[in-house]
Amino acid sequence: MLRWETPDGRKLGPGAVIPVAERSDLMQALTRAVFSKAMSQLSDWQRAGHRWKVSCNFSITDLIQPEVVADLERTISVAQVPAELVILEVTESKIAEDVSSVLSALTRLRLKGFGISIDDFGTGFSSMEQLRKFPFTELKIDRAFVAGAQEKPSARAIFESSVNLAKLLGISSVAEGAEDAQDLALCRELGVDLIQGYYIAKPMAPEEFLAWALNRGH
Repeated sequence: MLRWETPDGRKLGPGAVIPVAERSDLMQALTRAVFSKAMSQLSDWQRAGHRWKVSCNFSITDLIQPEVVADLERTISVAQVPAELVILEVTESKIAEDVSSVLSALTRLRLKGFGISIDDFGTGFSSMEQLRKFPFTELKIDRAFVAGAQEKPSARAIFESSVNLAKLLGISSVAEGAEDAQDLALCRELGVDLIQGYYIAKPMAPEEFLAWALNRGH
């Protein structure tokens, strides 16, 4: 697991690290380092008999680079991990910046077997036509429409319609930001495929996750 700390030992979250990397033109190097580390961990779990999937965030700028497919294939080959266990997450709001290049890149990656997830769905401006064109395998609904949606009719309407849209498109739905029992109950009521949030589990180190998952029979 990659860790970032200040000189006095305080841990830094992604919100502190990523903006610095972007301003310093280090985002691509950071993304590839995180991806390599994640594939190494996935390899360890696979050798232990677990067929878990791992998702990694990628910027659109990174994914449209000519060498990206070869680089990612090389990384999973070294780790001996099948592409179908790897999901690449892209943020919805960035997709519309260069539709043709993004479509080409995501199609090439999907043909190689990688899963493709549209992250933070509902916060950007993707049209239904783009959702039809792009080879997404997963739709991640932004936490703004999940957390507390039981008490927010407009958020619930968007949440429910997004889940139904994923079903109609034949792709998985993921709810981000399930923070309490009400959020979990609504996710189950709507038939969400996967649920992400602090009510399920907080971020944890790989060894902690292994114990957590095994205790729940995964």
